Amino acid sequence: MKMLGQMIISGFRGTNLTQHSPIIKDLETYDIGGVILYDEDVADPNLDSRNIASPEQVTQLVQYLKSINDNSLIIGIDQEGGEVQRLRTKYGFPDCPSWGSVGTINDQDATRDFSTSIAETLSGLGINLNFAPVLDLDINPLAFVPREGRCFSSNPEMVAEHARIFVDEHMSRNIIPVLKHFPGLGSAAADTHEGFTDISDTWSETELIPYTSLLSTADIPVIMVGHCFNKNLDPDWPASMSHNIITGLLRKELGFEGIVVCDDPMMGAIAKHFPFDVVMEKMINAGVDLFCFGNNLVHDPDIVPRVIKTIESLIASGKITEDRIQESLNRIAALKENMS
Repeated sequence: MKMLGQMIISGFRGTNLTQHSPIIKDLETYDIGGVILYDEDVADPNLDSRNIASPEQVTQLVQYLKSINDNSLIIGIDQEGGEVQRLRTKYGFPDCPSWGSVGTINDQDATRDFSTSIAETLSGLGINLNFAPVLDLDINPLAFVPREGRCFSSNPEMVAEHARIFVDEHMSRNIIPVLKHFPGLGSAAADTHEGFTDISDTWSETELIPYTSLLSTADIPVIMVGHCFNKNLDPDWPASMSHNIITGLLRKELGFEGIVVCDDPMMGAIAKHFPFDVVMEKMINAGVDLFCFGNNLVHDPDIVPRVIKTIESLIASGKITEDRIQESLNRIAALKENMS
């Protein structure tokens, strides 16, 4: 089936690219939907930088990538601020405090200044998607996401109020914000990057309030689903592989009509526990539209053809229908049309 590449955002190595770079082949041969930029290379810490060296270099890199497929490429990045930011001062970018520190101030003007600074920086570079804001609640200071300063507040209404400012400042500059990590990682003691993360005994429906609030008052284009497991929401599958959570809860109950992107399927919570073909089958049938393979935790230069061949095999075997794929392709096409 044509156009399967549009369902993939892929990470890659290189601050400067040539026609022979593997990511260029992925763009030209498979027409992938987007890329994601990183500064550090987790798989090879000896590399000076993966994709980011200076504002001028990033601008040129983004321009080159977009030139390959007529500027319809998603250029994504994690620029939450604080611990999770790829555009750091050491590369010549503005200082970016954490989302949590902005939450401590709890002032709309401060949040707007913070959000505007990030959005203007991304816009100036040509980056058009930010995997932020974090909607997880600061309800367990020992949990992985809160202890890194990535949560704005324990108050769900406050999180929604300030996340709306973040969303508005991004969308007014044609930057796609990605709300994460549905249905909430604020209580998760374990790190989904490393392994299985069970929130069955700590999660509460309060963690859905930021999503319900934002979906009722704003046009939200993309939501990221995390890899947490909650037996009360689905007794068999983690959120990113759960039809109950994605299609049942997020789409039908909460009414979300935008794109569902999953956290990196190569994270330990998924890759260490499920075969790759099962992961792809369950995620697509659960309702995932867009896959972000950071290709950074483990580097595989052939990750794109591997993903496409797996999906093609699942379609051929009848485990995934072409109609289900077309639903995702339609959502992705609509998002890209609004980007231009």
